[in-house]
Amino acid sequence: MRVIYADILFLLNFAVNYLLLLATAKISAVYASRLKIAFAALLGAAYALAAVLVAQTLLQSVWFKIGAALLMLLTCFGRERGLLRISLIFFAVSAAFGGVVLAASLAGGGSAEEALTPVSLKVLIISFAISYAVLTLVFKRLGRRRGGGVVHTLIEYSGRRTEINALVDTGNSLTDPMSGKSVIVAETSAVLRLFDSKAAEILLSDNENASHMIEKLSEYGLMFRLLPFSSVGTKRGMLIAFKPDRIIIDGRDKTGTLVALSPTRLSEGGIYSAIVGSGLLEAKA
Repeated sequence: MRVIYADILFLLNFAVNYLLLLATAKISAVYASRLKIAFAALLGAAYALAAVLVAQTLLQSVWFKIGAALLMLLTCFGRERGLLRISLIFFAVSAAFGGVVLAASLAGGGSAEEALTPVSLKVLIISFAISYAVLTLVFKRLGRRRGGGVVHTLIEYSGRRTEINALVDTGNSLTDPMSGKSVIVAETSAVLRLFDSKAAEILLSDNENASHMIEKLSEYGLMFRLLPFSSVGTKRGMLIAFKPDRIIIDGRDKTGTLVALSPTRLSEGGIYSAIVGSGLLEAKA
């Protein structure tokens, strides 16, 4: 009979939940604070411990397990769009991780039953690394099949940061007339966490023209500029844009690039919330 200590069970579940949520955030290219991830992982670990200690069939049922997983997801990503896609990625990561742990345990001479009980930290780390690498590769390849691909984009401004998905679009020819550089177009709501509440309120207002918005933003020391654009259904319009302190696109430093704000959604499914011209990625930093 194998003895399982409550503290070890709790800590291992916390570590696994934390890694799974962190991997989900990275693969989904959404931002989640370490505090949120840790709190969600704690909830999942508390459920796992209660399920073992109470030892009730209902608490150990698949529905309670799914409910605990959804609670973790809502705690960590509840405010993100595309929650369904994030949830599917989480379950895919979990399934892959469980499969690799089982394979690693069997390869080490253990049984399938032993693989369901707490395993060594070494096996967990190796299993997680393999799962993360494989799933990252799979989702990146799937993204490339969607007309140019989806890339992870990190934006920093005034001590704040946000991480979003951006679609690589060969048809995006918006450029900065002053520098000639390509411009990233992002949904306004996707970058709101870069600004304080007053600035965010101005950016979300839809009853003011772009020039008036820039004037009001300048009162808070925020430097925005107007960019002319044209698109299907709009012969001529103006977007407000700003220059972040730092931009990293798909691991490449593109600091100095402007970000123009789109008042409308760019992706109905929430797969991406920004558009990057292919020329920007091809150009040298």
